[in-house]
Parts: sequence; C-alpha cells; structure tokens
Amino acid sequence: MPELIDALDSIIESASKAAEVKPAAVAPAALKEGAGNSAAPLEELGSYEGDQIDPQIIFAGEGQRLNTKRTMSPKYAVRLAEVATGYKRVISGRASLARWFTESMVSADFPVLLGDTLDRLVLTAYATYAPTYTAFMRRRTVRDFRSVGSVRRHGGSRLSEIRQATDYKYDALSESSLTYAVKKWGKLYKLTWEMIRNDDTDAFASLPGEMAEDARQTEMYYLSSLYVANATLFQAARGAGMNNKLTAALTIAAIETGVNTMVAFAGDGDNPLNNTPIYLVVPPVLRIKAFRELGVLNLAGTAGTVTLAGTTNVLAGELTIVVDPMIPILDPTNGNTSWYLFSDPNRLHAVEYAFLAGLEEPQIFMQSPNAIRLGGGGEDAMDGSFEDDSIGYKSRHVVGGAHTNATGGWKGCLWSDGST
Repeated sequence: MPELIDALDSIIESASKAAEVKPAAVAPAALKEGAGNSAAPLEELGSYEGDQIDPQIIFAGEGQRLNTKRTMSPKYAVRLAEVATGYKRVISGRASLARWFTESMVSADFPVLLGDTLDRLVLTAYATYAPTYTAFMRRRTVRDFRSVGSVRRHGGSRLSEIRQATDYKYDALSESSLTYAVKKWGKLYKLTWEMIRNDDTDAFASLPGEMAEDARQTEMYYLSSLYVANATLFQAARGAGMNNKLTAALTIAAIETGVNTMVAFAGDGDNPLNNTPIYLVVPPVLRIKAFRELGVLNLAGTAGTVTLAGTTNVLAGELTIVVDPMIPILDPTNGNTSWYLFSDPNRLHAVEYAFLAGLEEPQIFMQSPNAIRLGGGGEDAMDGSFEDDSIGYKSRHVVGGAHTNATGGWKGCLWSDGST
C-alpha cells in the first residue's frame, strides 16, 4: 500500500505541475487527451509466426486502450490530479468507494481519467520489478508479428596475404539461421458492481499491482522456459570436448570445469572462440552456496568446525551470480540443484527475446459499455456489463523469444543439473 500511495502522489505532483502551464488555447477536445484508441500468468492469446498479418487487424476489437502517452493539456492535468487524489482518498480509507464512483460518474470524462490513473499505476508497479533474464539474454524489438530471423555466417579463415599483382580470394561461407515471432498474452480483470457498492477498497487498491505482477511473471516464466532444462540447447553428446551438459553439483571445482569447458569450445575454422562465461545462474536455494563458492577465500573443515583455508579463490569476481526463481518451477526434477553458465549476450547469446516496437510495456484496456439505460442517458463505461454489471479491464502484453541453438548459441551457455 505505501508504494501505491507514493505512485499516486507522483501522479498528482506531475499533473499539478502540468496544470500550472498556461496554454495559448485549449482545444475543445482537451478532456479527451489521454483517452485510448478503439483498437495466474497471462494467457497466451495468439502466436502469429509466419503469418503476414497487420497488427492493426490483430488488435482490432481490443476495447478502449488507456495508455497512449499523450502530452497532457493543463485542463486535462487538473482533472487527472483530481481523480488521482480521489483514488488516494479511497484506498487510504478516507472516502467511500461507492460514494466516490456515484459522485464522479456524472462527469463524462471520469472513465478516461480513472483509466489513465490506473494505467500509470500499473506501469509504475511494472517498472519496479527487476527481471534477472535481462542480464544473460539478448534483447531486440520487432516491428510486427511476422517471423523475425537471426542469421549467423560461418567463415573462420584469417585474412590471406595478397602478394603483388595477385587476386583477392573469397572466403568459403555458410549460414545457419533461426526464426521466431512475438506472441500476444492477456488476461481479464473485473470490478463487480457488488465490490463497488460494498466499498471493497482492497480489491480496488490491489488491481494495479496484480496487473503489473501478472505481466512480469508471464515474461519471466515464458523467457526462462526457453533455456531451463532445454534438451535441444544443452546436450552431452555433441562430440569430443563440445558438450555443454554436465551433472556435477555446484562446487568451485565443478564451476572451474564448466568454465574450462566453455572456453575450449572451438570457433569457425581454427580460430579461438574467445568465449568466457561471465554469469552463473542459479535457483533461489543455491544463491547462498553460489556466493560461498565464489567467495574470495576457500573454506575448509567439517560441519561445525569450518575454518578459512587461506587459499585465494581465483574465480572470485570473475562470475556474476544471477538468481532465476523460475528454474525450480520449470524444472521440478533438478530445479533446486541445477546451475547454468552464460557468456556475455552482446558477444554470444544463447537466448534472444523481443518486444513489439512501441509496446514494450503491458497495455491496459477498459471494456467498452454494452448497456443502455432505457429511462434516459446514453452509454456509460461505469455502468458496467449488460450481463453482470461488472466493470471490465484487460491487460495485454506482447513478447516473444527463442533459444539460438540453431545458430551456435549453445556455445554461449552450459548447464549442470547437479544430480551427481
């Protein structure tokens, strides 16, 4: 709750500052600025790999989008600050949710302003998460839902000496490639008529955090699934000296073996790959052990009599420890004993992920009204659904990815399941 109050205070402060700017002229539609366009983890709503589909068609009928990143006019800013203040009073217990809704619904712009406030709260909460996958995976953005590819050219020979009056020679090149496309994920959320009438402020206050949490958890689960216990990316039968699947438990000796295995992977031709792992990725239960194994000094002794051995650990500071909480969830067999090594993704990436350009964060929508009062008055979004009186919101998130085994990305990672 304190984080939500702080986020609302930030909205109120920024809106109040924007309201102090006097415009040369306020357009008649100023109050519409900030309005959207009709256009457990989140459910996967569609995968469009290979289809030549316009995103505008895919997103058609989504409802009223709440986040459009438009610049606030002073008039709109004043009203946004008022709605954010009302929101804060409700979740702080200083005002009735039902009374606030009843009093505010007479204003035609209230649904838009409430949606804008909700959207800003969701994005603030979303930004507070620090997913671990960003450290060892390569990020990119794509323009649409069509398949995108990564191509690696294989050559490998060094430059040839060109003697006087002799021709240059072409290198013998081959290519390997992979393709994937971003996917659409989403989930519906309801504020029921009974919640509002019963002043269920807890449900109202928890909605932004729940939407942000679901979006980030979806990202983490899906992207981690691209590498965790992946039998294609990690294999123990690639050939002599080229295996990137081990079974040793996490110890300094096992880490040393893993590092030496990766640095020995051959590059194209007879060139060295210069591939040194820099990330040690572990499940939560191995976090403390990982820090202990990579400590400056080695430990010696038996249980209850541990002492410093006094020998320097040469791997201390060489690897950054990353904890991925999704490992035991995705790998119920060895998830609590597994550990992974990854190279710098800017040099050699084992996994690549992508967001749709301009939609790198979750988008929030309000359900378009589908009920009309027969006694007078038009459609009002706050009247809710014709079927059950609920006010519907929706979260949509677009993200995709793939492991890069097909282009040699397996050389940039190593997995030990810790079973021996």
